[in-house]
Amino acid sequence: MTLPCITPMTLADLDDIMPLERRVFKDPWTRRMYHTDLTDNYMATYLVLRPDPQGEPQPRLPRILGWGGFWLMVDEAHISTIAAHPDWRGCGLGQWLMVALMWAAQERGALHSTLEVRVSNTPARMLYEKLGYGVTGQRRRYYRDGEDGLIMTTPPLADAALQARLAAAYADALARAAGCIADPPGPAA
Repeated sequence: MTLPCITPMTLADLDDIMPLERRVFKDPWTRRMYHTDLTDNYMATYLVLRPDPQGEPQPRLPRILGWGGFWLMVDEAHISTIAAHPDWRGCGLGQWLMVALMWAAQERGALHSTLEVRVSNTPARMLYEKLGYGVTGQRRRYYRDGEDGLIMTTPPLADAALQARLAAAYADALARAAGCIADPPGPAA
């Protein structure tokens, strides 16, 4: 069994991501938003989790298992989006991607990471807290449907305790993903 890999997102990935984006989010991003970030936004970094580094179809596995990105604004990595394939939730994929994004942000010079999350999105909030994010503020009516967003921020990314937490989360995510790859949760998408 080969574990999936994380690679940079390409424009070709959007054909697989866009239908999933509409399944995952209440207010999905458009193809144009991704296209602009991938081609014109020097602050943007996007990653995808795929079963095979060459993008070759794998039996019973979708071509894209998850995707996410951040914008590096001076010394802060702002997580812009993160999602796991909806049929593969609970497999540690979002956790794996979040750790990868945080490490990539640190490599690009980020000192901290921030994000916004819907007040009602308890699973995401729990994941972010597990990875060291804490609530630092609230944006009233932040989302288009009027729901509030919580601002969450990490301690310094280089902090030894945070790095230990990320390493443990990474190991946990890999173990969970290996279990799902060995026994896929559903049909390929």
